[in-house]
Amino acid sequence: MKKALTVNNIVNQKVTLIDFNKTHPQLYQAFGNPQNKGIWFVWGGSGSGKSSLLLDLAKAFSESYKTIHNELEEDLDDLDFINRIRLKNMQDVKDNFLTASYNYEELCEYLEKRDSPKVVIINSATYFFKDLQQYFEFTNKYKRKKIIIVSGMAKSNNPYSELETKIMYDANKKIFVSGYQALCKGRTIGPNGGVYIIWAEGYEKIRGTQEQNN
Repeated sequence: MKKALTVNNIVNQKVTLIDFNKTHPQLYQAFGNPQNKGIWFVWGGSGSGKSSLLLDLAKAFSESYKTIHNELEEDLDDLDFINRIRLKNMQDVKDNFLTASYNYEELCEYLEKRDSPKVVIINSATYFFKDLQQYFEFTNKYKRKKIIIVSGMAKSNNPYSELETKIMYDANKKIFVSGYQALCKGRTIGPNGGVYIIWAEGYEKIRGTQEQNN
């Protein structure tokens, strides 16, 4: 039987935070200093800036930890994906950043290897998990020792599918992306209320067009 924890047991636990405040102040303003484990869920529509945000997060985490970006929505030799890698200067973290197109079994096998990545980015949920049971099987195995970032599509402001909705409810950090703006709706957010601008020019252009139409 597991030991029941006292208040002192709880508050005196050692918690490791990643210092975004020092290394990535814009990410810190939106997301705070994240814990070095747990589940993030990022969802947004096509062309919202979601894929760029995933690479922003991958680059930030890769400065401290080995990170794998498991890309299933695009082929790794697609020009759009290649250009995004170049645009985000992922060469800066080449020693810690990896990409792959693993299915569920392949990624699990890879993560069991010695010195496997600490940060696992999965793009996207519906391409990777066959059902909710498989999602919980995966996260229950790895969420206490790794950072797992899962992406999903959106229907209006909500996750597109029932699977993605359940993942959103389970995640520690919930980030909705629209018009190159990411809004953190998780349990902990940064000082500015959880807002991160992914691409300033695109963000301003979209909002300028919206104001003209109004």
